[in-house]
This record gives sequence, C-alpha cells and structure tokens, in this order.
Amino acid sequence: IKLACQRFLSFLGREDIEFRPEKVNKVISFISKLKHFTGSHNGKPFILQPWQCWVCANIYGFYWKDTNERVTKNAYIEVARKNGKSAFAAGLCLYALIADGENNSEVELIANSRKQAGICFDMCANFIRTLDPKHKLFRTYRDKIRFDKTKSFLQVLSSDSGNNDGWNSYMYVADEAHSYPDSKMYDVMKSSQAFTFRQKFLCTT
Repeated sequence: IKLACQRFLSFLGREDIEFRPEKVNKVISFISKLKHFTGSHNGKPFILQPWQCWVCANIYGFYWKDTNERVTKNAYIEVARKNGKSAFAAGLCLYALIADGENNSEVELIANSRKQAGICFDMCANFIRTLDPKHKLFRTYRDKIRFDKTKSFLQVLSSDSGNNDGWNSYMYVADEAHSYPDSKMYDVMKSSQAFTFRQKFLCTT
C-alpha cells in the first residue's frame, strides 16, 4: 500500500505526466448511475468507497502529455473478502463497455472456471437491468452482453471453455487471479491486446 501511494505521488510530480481529475470523476459518476440489486442496499446507487475512488484515480487519472494515452494499463487489485471486489470489477467492466469512448469494445471476464467468471458477469447483467429495465439498449445472453450502439460486447471466457484464441480485447478482468494454476489464460488475453493503450485488471482476494 505504501509503495502504491509513493507511486501515485511520484506520478503527480512528473513533468511528462498530467493528472486529469475530470477523467476520474467521469468513472465515479458513471458507476454511481448503477444501482444495487440485493440486500439492504437494493435500489440504492452504487457509491464508491474512498479506497475505490483512489483506485479509479490511479487507473484513469494519469495521462502522458505527449500522446494523451493513459499511463496505467495494467492494475493488480487485492482486497480482503466481502469488500465488494466483484461489484467494483463489474462497474469498471461496464464503464469500458459503455462509457470509455471505445467503439467495437471487447470486454472479457476471465477465470479458471465458467462458474467463477460467471459471478462477476451476473453482477454486470444485474447492473445492466438497473440501467436499462426495458431492454432497449442492451441484449443480455447466458454469457454475453451486447451494446449495439457502439457494436461492443462483454463476455465470459474461462480455461474450461476450450479455445479462447482470436479475440481483440479492449479490457479484461482476471478474477481470483491468485488461484490460477498457470498463466495460460492471462497469456492468451495479453496477446489479444494488440494496442498499447488497452487495459488489463487482475482482481483477487
């Protein structure tokens, strides 16, 4: 944690890097449009905790001045259980799908098993229902969500689902990354990202 804070402060002090708070606020504002769908928070907006806002600031706030590209393209997020990791990951996935300005965006949720990857996907699907209760903008299937306005989609991929080659991932989330027996899924998805600005998030507890 201390090293992450030191890195954040060092980025703020660099002349070749610019911090853009409006970019961070856009992500936070988007996630606040999502609504919880279970328990005592059902129907309430998804308001990020301070630590989650700080993660967003690290990922979405820093830009190279000469290229306007994001500095952070690879994030490892590790938190204790029951801190909303999967819901937070789902919010970031939906931002990449809907609001990050990418046409033909491909967002992947990867894990060891379809069951594990499906946990985050189900959260994405439920959040989508709170955004689009009449199903006018999104089409939700068993393991895919389509956003036809920008020809984008979010899907589940897992090591037990056979061939996972041939994708062109804009962003992927590797859920429970610590439990992976090897790096095969990660390597496949990394090779699918042909452009340097694309993002990968490893989430674990």
